[in-house]
Amino acid sequence: MVIVFFQGHLHVASVFGGKDSIELKGPDITAELKYLLNLLTLCWHFSKKPFPLFLEETGYAEEDVLLQEPKAGILKPAFTILVDHKTECFLLLIRGTHSIKDTLTAATGAIVPFHHSVVQEGGVSDLVLGYAHCGMVAAARWIAKLATPCLIKALGLHPTYKVKIVGHSLGGGTGALLTYVLREQKELSTTTCVTFAPGLFFLSLSLSLSLT
Repeated sequence: MVIVFFQGHLHVASVFGGKDSIELKGPDITAELKYLLNLLTLCWHFSKKPFPLFLEETGYAEEDVLLQEPKAGILKPAFTILVDHKTECFLLLIRGTHSIKDTLTAATGAIVPFHHSVVQEGGVSDLVLGYAHCGMVAAARWIAKLATPCLIKALGLHPTYKVKIVGHSLGGGTGALLTYVLREQKELSTTTCVTFAPGLFFLSLSLSLSLT
């Protein structure tokens, strides 16, 4: 889903919006921007602060933490899963490039196959063939392996809650790929993703942007 805004006299929806996009007007735009700013603030604190201070600064308690991997490894970015009862959402935050190990993950930039299934209405799956950034693919699959049991268990306790992946930079690119991976499972097929300045991982998109 794409949230559509207006920019000057350009109807952005005609350029970037898909068939299931939502056009926001008036107060809805302000509310959405405030929500996105809150998510960006979470990313910033998660990247810059020690984990206990991150919780304190963002208003979360220890009991809101469902899973915590605060230290990054090569191809293993730091991430955490929080439950937000106010918005009825499970937030999976992925840290951006912060350490030498993160830098090595980002530098593992070979193009590798990234084939995944997209579940359509009625349970029909379409296979999508593509390519992506090697380091981000490995990171996404590693996070999926750890996070999936936790998320499915949490959704069993709160079946009306949603799963949202949030990331910046390396965390944003990894989060986008992770969303595709998680959506292959029925229980997580409604997972959504918000990324800020994500690392580019599609060759055609990277080439098109380098030419503009």
